[in-house]
Amino acid sequence: MPQQNLASTLFALTQSYRLIVRDAINASELGLNALHVKCLHIIADTRDCTANDIVNETQRDKAQIARLIKELLSLSLITKCADENDKRCFILSFTQRGQTLYQTLQQAEQRVDSLLCQGLDQAQIDNFLMVANTMINNIKNE
Repeated sequence: MPQQNLASTLFALTQSYRLIVRDAINASELGLNALHVKCLHIIADTRDCTANDIVNETQRDKAQIARLIKELLSLSLITKCADENDKRCFILSFTQRGQTLYQTLQQAEQRVDSLLCQGLDQAQIDNFLMVANTMINNIKNE
């Protein structure tokens, strides 16, 4: 019984988090989903980010990531330019519109983080992060 309760609690938490962040950046208006948001984070956090970096980080197939990049390009959120060292490879970066959206996303995530942590002290937050990361590692190592 505890596993069912744990699963439903995790699902409710992640679903609530995704919905509030999506609303904050008008993701549904732009046609963005959670994977688009994850890709924006990867592009922001990876120096000279390529499609292959996104494939490796998300563990999704190349065709799905290629479609996603095409969507981000058509929304004018990112650009791609040939890598100076390998012309077969393209470096992904934000356009001004993409940078603005990413900053809005970061602000929304900070607001949601504050909301989630209301009534919790730092020890509770640290404990939650430790437990959640252990669970994530348990799943990865399965």
